[in-house]
Amino acid sequence: MENELIKSLVSIVSFFNRTDRDQAFVKSAGVDLEATSFQLFVTIGRMQPTNVSDLANVLGKSHSSVSRQIDKLEKKQLVTTQDASNDARIREIKLSVDGERITKIINQTRLANIQTVLADWSDSEKETLVTSLNHLAETLNNMK
Repeated sequence: MENELIKSLVSIVSFFNRTDRDQAFVKSAGVDLEATSFQLFVTIGRMQPTNVSDLANVLGKSHSSVSRQIDKLEKKQLVTTQDASNDARIREIKLSVDGERITKIINQTRLANIQTVLADWSDSEKETLVTSLNHLAETLNNMK
C-alpha cells in the first residue's frame, strides 16, 4: 500500500510542477505572468513576507536563480522588496497590490478548474479527500 501511496503523491506533485501546465494555466487565467515565474509568484503569495533563501529552499532552486526571477517580478510591479527590519542583508519579499489582484484571479481560475474536474464527485467524496489531505499535510508538517 505504501508504494501505491508514494506513486500517487509523486503523480500529484508532478502535476503541479509541470511548466507546460503552468503555461496553459496562466493563459486560461488571462494574467500577464511568465510560466517560469508562476510557481515562485504563487509561493511568495503563500509565504509572504518571505525571503530569497526560504524561497530557494522551498522551490529547490538556486539563490541566484530565485533572486533574478524576483527582480523580474519587481520590475513588473508584482512584488515589493525591502531590507528586513532585523537584518539589512535579507531582502523581504511581498506581493504588491497588482500581485494581490493577480493572485485573486489565479485563485478564482484554480477554483473553477477544480470544480470542473471534480464535477462528478459526490460531496461526500470531496469531504473525504479534503479530510485525508489535511491529515496528510499536518502529518508531513510535523515530520522532523
